[in-house]
Amino acid sequence: MPIKNGSVVMRVDVSSNGLGPFIPNKRFQVNINGFLQRQQDNTLHFTVGNEIFSLIPRYFMNVSSRPLWHTVDQAPVLILGGIPDEKSVLLTDTSFTDSFLVELNIDSCWVGSFYCPQASFTATIYDAIATESTLFIRQNQLVYYFTGTYLTLHESNRGSGSWVRVLANECIKRLCPVHFHSNGSEYVMALTTGKREGYVHFGTITDGHVSFKLLPKQRSVCEGIQGTYHWRGIWRAWELRASEDFAVFSPAVVSDNLVILYTIPEFIPDARGLQFLMILGTESYTNFPMVPKGMFYNPYNNLLFIWGNFLLQSYNKENFIYLADFPKEQSIKYLVNSFHGDTAIVTETEEIWYLLEGSYRMYKLFPSKGWEVYISLQVMQQSSLYTSSETMVTLFYEDRKLYQLVYLMNEKQGRLVKRLVPVEQLLMYEQLGNHYLLKRQGNHLTLSFTSFCPFTVMRLRDLPNPQIYTRQERYQARPPRVLEPSGFHDENSLAVYQGLVYYLLYLHSKYHKPYADPVHDPTWRWWKNKKLDQDYYFYLASNLRSASNVYIEMASYEKIYDLKAEHELPERIFLDKGNSYAFSVFLTVREHSFEFQPELLTTLELRSKVDLGVVLADPGCIEVVVKQKVLINRNSVLFWVTLNDKRSCFDQGISGHHLMKTSMLVKVVGAVGHCFQNTHRGPRMQGNLMVPVFIGCPPGKRLAFDITYTLEYNRLQNKHYFDCVHIDPEMPCFLFRDIFYPFFLIQDLVTGESGSFQGSYVLTVVGGGPTIDTIKEYSEEEIYRFNSPLDKTNSLIWTTKNTTTTKDSAFNIMTHQSLGIEWLCLENSPCHDTIPHTIFAPEFFFKVLVSNRGVDKSTYCDYQLIFLLHIHGLPLSAKRALFILMVSSSVFIGLVTLYITFCLLLPLMVKACSALRWKINNIITSESYYTYTASSRVLSGTSGTRSRGSSSVTDRAHPWS
Repeated sequence: MPIKNGSVVMRVDVSSNGLGPFIPNKRFQVNINGFLQRQQDNTLHFTVGNEIFSLIPRYFMNVSSRPLWHTVDQAPVLILGGIPDEKSVLLTDTSFTDSFLVELNIDSCWVGSFYCPQASFTATIYDAIATESTLFIRQNQLVYYFTGTYLTLHESNRGSGSWVRVLANECIKRLCPVHFHSNGSEYVMALTTGKREGYVHFGTITDGHVSFKLLPKQRSVCEGIQGTYHWRGIWRAWELRASEDFAVFSPAVVSDNLVILYTIPEFIPDARGLQFLMILGTESYTNFPMVPKGMFYNPYNNLLFIWGNFLLQSYNKENFIYLADFPKEQSIKYLVNSFHGDTAIVTETEEIWYLLEGSYRMYKLFPSKGWEVYISLQVMQQSSLYTSSETMVTLFYEDRKLYQLVYLMNEKQGRLVKRLVPVEQLLMYEQLGNHYLLKRQGNHLTLSFTSFCPFTVMRLRDLPNPQIYTRQERYQARPPRVLEPSGFHDENSLAVYQGLVYYLLYLHSKYHKPYADPVHDPTWRWWKNKKLDQDYYFYLASNLRSASNVYIEMASYEKIYDLKAEHELPERIFLDKGNSYAFSVFLTVREHSFEFQPELLTTLELRSKVDLGVVLADPGCIEVVVKQKVLINRNSVLFWVTLNDKRSCFDQGISGHHLMKTSMLVKVVGAVGHCFQNTHRGPRMQGNLMVPVFIGCPPGKRLAFDITYTLEYNRLQNKHYFDCVHIDPEMPCFLFRDIFYPFFLIQDLVTGESGSFQGSYVLTVVGGGPTIDTIKEYSEEEIYRFNSPLDKTNSLIWTTKNTTTTKDSAFNIMTHQSLGIEWLCLENSPCHDTIPHTIFAPEFFFKVLVSNRGVDKSTYCDYQLIFLLHIHGLPLSAKRALFILMVSSSVFIGLVTLYITFCLLLPLMVKACSALRWKINNIITSESYYTYTASSRVLSGTSGTRSRGSSSVTDRAHPWS
C-alpha cells in the first residue's frame, strides 16, 4: 500500500461492488510500526525489547483489567502494561487484531529513599501511554520513553536506540495521558509524590523530541492552599484532599493562582429513588463516604466526570449532577470514552456499565440478563470468541464501537481475542426481558412486547454533501483492466496499479504549490497531454495490443468532489466564520396501542408525543434553529435543524490548526436506551446523535497566486506584455516599468471550489535576489524598510496608490480591486542598481508574502502565501548608467576614431604597399635573372667539354673496327 507522507495511521476500507451476494464492508488498519527493525537475515526484531512467544496463563488469568491510554486517532502503535511481576507489555499496530508480548530492555532500577518512599519493588509496568511516535512507561517511580523510527514524520531520524530514562531525580507515582494532540505536539503528565508532592511534570512531544516542564512554576499546589493536603491530579484539573474533604480546582499556569471550582461532598447524596440529583447543597446525604479516584474530561461537550464509588458529571465544572443509577457499593476503576457520545465504565469487580452522554440513565452491560441471553445465543452458534474461562484485559472504543481484549482459556490453551461488545443488542435483550405482555386470543396466549420508543421511523433528510463539512479528500483509483482471457490480475498488472496509486499520491502532495494551475485538480497535469490520444489507447486495448496486456482508463483516476450523504450525520463538522449546517429529521409517531388498526392523531397530540431537542456544548459560539412541521396524514413530524456559527469565539488560524472543539447533540425525548433500528450490520441505536464540531479555519483551504488571470489582466491594463528572454512556463516574468496587478484564488482542495479572493490582505516582500540561488531572507527591520509607506530611509521596493493601511499604518492593505503595484527599487533597496550579467536588462526574484491576518474579517482562515515573483527590465542606477555610458561612449569614439584613421591612411598605405611590393618584385626578378645567367654559362661550358671528349673516344675506336 502507498504511504502518504506525514501520516503513520491509515485505515483501508474494503467494500463490495454490489454484484452477487451481500458482502459487508470491512475496515483494516495499516499502520506504520516504527519499533520494528529488519535484521541482516531478513527477520524483524523489536527495538524496544525481545518478543515473548509464550502467553503464560498467569500473565492474564484473574488479573485486573487496565485502561488503554493513547493519543486518539494519532497513535499507530498501542501499548498495554499490567503484566504481573514482568517488565513486559502488549504491543500492537492493528488495534489488537493481533498483538505481541514484548519484554522491555530497561534497567529496572529501584531507588527508595526518605524523599521517595517505596513500600515494595515490582517489575510490573503499571502505566503505559502511546503517542504518535513515542512510547511512555512507568515502573515503580521511574519513567522511560522510547521514540520510534518514523522517517515519514521527522525530517531527521530521531529513533531511540534504547529506552531513555527521564525525570531521574523525581519520584513519579502516576503517568496520565492527554488524549488529543494540539498545535503539532502531543502531551503527557507525570504526577509527583515524596519531596515534590503537589507538582506536575508536563511533557511535550514534538517531532520525536521529548521535553518536560514543571508546573506550577513557583510553588506547589499544596503550598498554594493553607493546611496540609494530599493531592492527586488527573487531566486538566486537580483533586485536593484536606482532612476528609475533596475539592476540584484549576491552576493558572502563568500566574500560579489556584481557582477552586467545586468542593466535593463528604458523603454520597440520597437520591430518594431518582435517576439523578442536582447537587445544590440542600439535599440529604447517606452515611456512605464519597471516595473520589479520578476525573475525566471530554473537550467536545465540556463534560467533566468525577468518579470513585459514585459518578458526578458537570458541563461547566461548577454545577454537578449525581447519577444515582450507579451503586455506591461499587467503585469505578476507569472510564472509556468514544468522544461521540458514549461512555463505558469498568468497576473494580470488572463490571461494565454504559452511559449515553446527554442522559442520566446508566445501564449495566456485564453481568446482566441481556449478557446471559447473548452468551447463550453465541454458544448455540458455537462461537470461538466465548468460553467459560476468560479474563478481560482491557476495554476500548474503536470507530464508535466498544471492544474487549479478552484472554480465553480453552483446553489449557490460552489466547488473546479482540471481540465486539454489542451494546445495542444487550440493551434490546434487557428491554425485551423486562417489558412484555401475554394476551389471550381465543384458546392461546399471544406474546407482545411493549416498546417505549416514542417513534417507529426516524429518518435524516436533506443532508448536504458531506465533504465540505468532514474535510476528507477522496480519490478514485480503479485497477487497470486485464486483457487476458481469464481476467485475473498478475504481478505485472498489480505492479502497474500500485505505481499508478503511488503517482496519484505524489500528485496530491505536490499540488500544494503557490502558483495555481489553470484547472483546479491535482490529476489535471497527469492527463492533460494524453487526452488527445485516449481513443488511440482504447483502440489498442480493443485489439489486445496494449502494453503489458493492461488497459488504463484515464477517467478512472480522478478526484471525487461530489460525494453524496448516506442518510446519516457526518463524522465531524468543520465550520468557518458564519457557516451553517442544515438537515431535517423525519419522525413517525408510535401509536401506543396493541391493536393493529391505525390510529389517527391530531396536531396537538402529535406535538405532545414526540419532541426533538438540540444540546450545544458552547451556545455562546454556535446556535441552532429548529422548525417543526406536523404531517397529520402520515402521523409524522418533520423537524428542520440549522446549526450556525455565531462569529464570536475564534480569531484567525492556519488551515486545520488551532481549532476550537465543541459539539452538537440531537436527541429525541424519551428515545435513549429504548429506540433501535435493525440493519444488515446489526441493531443501531436511534434518537441520540452526537456530532463533534470544529470552529476555525477548515483543513484543505489555501490561498494561491492566480497567475492565469494576473497575466490576462496585466496585459489588458498595460496594453502589452513582455515575458523574459528565457521563458519559464511555471514562472512567467513581469516588466518592471509596468503596473503590477496581482490576483489570488481561494482554493478548496476538498470540494474542488476555486474562486477569486475577495478579502483584504497585506503584501510584503520578505526576500529576494538577482537569481534563484542567491535569494536572501530579509530581517524584520529590513521588511519594514522595504515595504512600509512610513519608511524614511529611501528603501522602498514598491508602492501603491491605495490609501488604506493597517491600524499602525505600517503596511498597505490590498484587495482584488486595488490600483496595482508600482515598482520603485529606491537607492537603499536590495534591488537597486542590479548588475546585469548578460547583454539583457537586469532581473530580480522577489520572495513575496501575502497574508490576511488581522485585516480580513470575513473568515477564520489566516491565509499565508509565499511565492516567487520574477521581475525583469530593472533600470540601472544613475552612477552605473553614467559609468556604462562613459565606457560605452569611449569605446565607441575609439572605434570611430580608429575607423576614420584607418580610412584616411588607407590610400597611403595602399600606395606604400604597392611600391614596396614593386621593389620586392624587382629584387626578386633581378636576383632570378642573375642566377639564371650564371647557371646558363656553367651549363654551356660543361656541354662543350663533354662533346670534345666523346669525339676523341669515337675517333680512337675507328681503327679497331
